Amino acid sequence: MDPREETAHAALGSVGPWQIKIFLLMAFLKFPTAWTLLGLIFMGASVPHHCVGSDKECEDASGNACTVWEYNRTVFKETINTEWDLVCGKSQLVNFAQMTFMIGIMFGTFLFSIASDRWGRKTPLIMAGILQLVTGVATAFIPWYWGFIVLRFIQALSVGGTMTISFVLCMEVLSGSWRTIMASLTHIPFNLGTIIMSGLAYLTREWRTFQLAISLPIIIIFLYPWLITESPRWLLAVGRDREALKILQAAATRNGRPLPEKIPEVKKETNKENENEKKPGVIDLLRTPNMRKKTLVAWFCWNNVGLCFFGLEQYLSQVGGNIFVNVAISGACIIPGVLASIFTMDKFGRRWTLCAGQFTAATCCLIIILLPKEAEWWRVTFATIGVAGTAVGFTTLYLYSTELFPTVVRNTGLGAGSMCARVGSMIAPFVASLDKLWHNAPAVMFGCSSLAAGLLCMLLPETVGAVLPVTLIDGELFTGKKEEKEKGKDNKAYIEDIAMET
Repeated sequence: MDPREETAHAALGSVGPWQIKIFLLMAFLKFPTAWTLLGLIFMGASVPHHCVGSDKECEDASGNACTVWEYNRTVFKETINTEWDLVCGKSQLVNFAQMTFMIGIMFGTFLFSIASDRWGRKTPLIMAGILQLVTGVATAFIPWYWGFIVLRFIQALSVGGTMTISFVLCMEVLSGSWRTIMASLTHIPFNLGTIIMSGLAYLTREWRTFQLAISLPIIIIFLYPWLITESPRWLLAVGRDREALKILQAAATRNGRPLPEKIPEVKKETNKENENEKKPGVIDLLRTPNMRKKTLVAWFCWNNVGLCFFGLEQYLSQVGGNIFVNVAISGACIIPGVLASIFTMDKFGRRWTLCAGQFTAATCCLIIILLPKEAEWWRVTFATIGVAGTAVGFTTLYLYSTELFPTVVRNTGLGAGSMCARVGSMIAPFVASLDKLWHNAPAVMFGCSSLAAGLLCMLLPETVGAVLPVTLIDGELFTGKKEEKEKGKDNKAYIEDIAMET
């Protein structure tokens, strides 16, 4: 272990009161994240309507395209659909709003990742939270649809930042098996937030009030400059040893561990050949056969969980029954699945846990196809179980991806996979809206995608107990078996030959 990392681990330990405080503060940010990510389920909920002077939805009494609608406001007093008449020919503008939001999340993840590597975890996190608050409140008062889109896009940038940085900060203050446990537990506040969001939507019933209710709680971010510290591991990485030592001493005192007296100095050996050597990137994930297979399968699985999680959540809002109860139940049912995955990932492996989650979603969707349209509660039940299965896949992929890819491209592999999930989530609302053409169309699409993902992930190697790959050579030869690292030591020429051929 690196002497500086050894000093950090000795002061922090695996977990203690100091880390738990940070974890809880990061967990609180998950609530407004869930509300903002899924809020359009209620703000853009479908409302029964008909053309004024006609009993048809999109035509007036003369058979012409309708221009004035009357809405049934029994459930919702006002949504973005009713305020801006996003119905009939303009109904896809609701899905467009969700798609642009997911694009914003993708760009926000990228931009704030760069910012957090350059300026630390603390400052970009606080700035992202403030931006989320300002744009969220402004969205509640914007009078135009396109202004709504612009503000939501900017808000999405900030949400991508808080999601990424909060997760990284939690992982950097933990060690050992607690990283695996906390990586799964970080999803629980998101699911609790989904349940709370359903209650807020039920109490407000009007999209502007709801938007204000889900945006104002993040005002607590103004207290975070005093509540959280900078990541000591980041400070060590950039050479700010004095600041790192001060934080490590405070953490050691809080956790009852020996206080570090100083940070070991490590001289960096410069090598002109290494300095000129090109750093590995995304293309290296696809350059050689085994790495290419693992990468493409992982990307497909990421795309599927993004598509099915957000798609099935939206499907639950329009399949029938009580929209508030449907969404709340889906959030509640995910929690046992996420908790169980902590056990199954170590007991049965990452691969089989991922397969089980995707096959569960596929089976539920295919069962929905066989159900009559009138069986609303059965549809809701199986769609909810499907969401839970997809959530298990999401939880597993976060950890599995960090183990599949070698160290030199690990962040690149995880980031690219996360972007694939965003692509799936962009498509999700459009797939969910296919029920207007055929009520079983969404279930068919989600089911087939999950089935294909479940079958493909069986091609991936198991990583539990394996020596994880470090170099690109290790990554190409990695099959999940402990002895493979020994085989890879003298295979540089082999890898270079393959790279030349591809």
